Amino acid sequence: MLNYPFIDHTYVESDWIDRNGHMNDAEYARIFSLAIDHFHDQIGLTTAERKARNYTVFTLETHITYLREVEQDHTIDVKVRIYDYDNKRTHFFMELFDTETDTLCATGETMMMGIDYNTRRAAPYPDDIYKQLTHYYTSQGKQEWPEQRGHQIGIPRK
Repeated sequence: MLNYPFIDHTYVESDWIDRNGHMNDAEYARIFSLAIDHFHDQIGLTTAERKARNYTVFTLETHITYLREVEQDHTIDVKVRIYDYDNKRTHFFMELFDTETDTLCATGETMMMGIDYNTRRAAPYPDDIYKQLTHYYTSQGKQEWPEQRGHQIGIPRK
């Protein structure tokens, strides 16, 4: 069983840098997506298992908040938490840290749905995967959620 915290490590490549000299916004989305993939690998939803079970997960919605710049050649960690889940969906909340500066640089929130690969329709998680999600969620204990969780995009008016 996977215990909290699951932290995905990666390195900022030169081709991830945009014309402003920091990591391109699209790369944040990719990094958060890969962190969820790696989390799923750890709980038994590897590519091979997905094929064997005819079961997968799709992204329903994602939201990224950019807080600080991330520079080339820095190492980054993505801490994966589960905000909520049920028998078909998982609401992930992730934090991206620059390990060189020990700074929170971005948050990512993603809603995933379990999918029957044959019908391409929503389907409950396999029992063992659901148990893994339950265990991970419970192992987190009581969490303090940053203000970015559930943030609605908009222009603040006075």
